[in-house]
Parts: sequence; C-alpha cells; structure tokens
Amino acid sequence: MVFVLALFWGLLNVSLNLKAQSVEEVLDQIQLFYQQINTLKAEFLQETRFPSGKIETRTGKLWMKKPGRLRWEYLSPEKFIILSDGKNFYLHYPEEQQTFSYSIHEYPASQLILGFMNGLRDLKKDLRLESFKILEKDFWEIHFVPNFKDNLNIAKIILIVTSNKGEVKQIQVVYTTGERVKINFKKVEYNLILKDSIFNVKSLN
Repeated sequence: MVFVLALFWGLLNVSLNLKAQSVEEVLDQIQLFYQQINTLKAEFLQETRFPSGKIETRTGKLWMKKPGRLRWEYLSPEKFIILSDGKNFYLHYPEEQQTFSYSIHEYPASQLILGFMNGLRDLKKDLRLESFKILEKDFWEIHFVPNFKDNLNIAKIILIVTSNKGEVKQIQVVYTTGERVKINFKKVEYNLILKDSIFNVKSLN
C-alpha cells in the first residue's frame, strides 16, 4: 500500500509538472528572458522569399547591447552593416565606402521587430497576438500583428520560441508587399562584455 501511494504521488507530481502553459505565460516568459539580457552575440541565417518565387539567402553576425545598440553585420553574399548607437541608424557598404545615416525614429521597423530584445520596446504593447501553435518538444510558434501601422509595411511577425525559457530561435517578418523574411539565430551568447566601440559609427571606417 505504501508503494502504491508513493507511485500515485509520483505520477501526480509528473502530471502537475506537465501542466500546459497558457500563451500569456509564454509571452511573459519571453519578455522576462530579454529583460534579464544586457548583451547578445549571435550568428544568423536570413532567407528572403519574394512574391516572384525568388529566394535570397544571407549570413552574418549580430551584436546587441542595451539600451538600443545594435550591429547587424552581413558577411555573404555581399558585405554591409546596419549599426545603431541608440540614437541613429547607419547603413554602411564597405566595398563602396559609403555610409548613410538616419534618425532612429526614421527606422521604426527594426525597433518593432527587435525592440523587445534590445530594451527599447515592450512585446505586448507593440504587438497584438493573432494566433499560436505548439510545435515539437517545448517550441511554440506565435503569430503577431503590429499594434500600429505607421507606414511600416509589416503585415505580420512570427516568433519561434522555447516556452521554458522564452528564448527566440527564429523571427519571420511578412510584409504587405508579399516579401517574407526568415531569420534563424545560432551560436547565441548572452551577457558577454561587449565594448561600446562596436556600436560607434567610427568603427565603420
């Protein structure tokens, strides 16, 4: 009898641990995960599908540091860098030695897509939940639409996340023009010491 009770209690504990998470709990977990992150370093694979059927693949490296600093460095098939120092955005083409600068307010799309990760925005305030589905193991696919349009041409943002940590593994952006951009992150490292000079416009020269 003691063995039976012990077995029953063990099974009960397992069932409690496997309690299904709500989507709200997963969203809170995502926000909490990135609130605890001060820096991020990763490699990425970006795939863009155009309405014509053409597929374009790019690879590169990414660095982020709160608040709002970003270095998105494309390595192939051509090199160019998107840099943010938290106030301005810079597009740099090293082979042509050309750099274009914009106010961060002129580049709202990237803040909508990555803002909850780099400390400038809030996931629930900027994005409205549209739908979700549970994938294999602890992965969730969550579909959002922007809470504001502001001429961003973004129809939908899709996140593939781990429900146990709230870590984003993939971002998909669907544009009103029909383009679909999918970014997979790999070799991600968090809370490293990153020098401020990485995000300085002088580093582009």
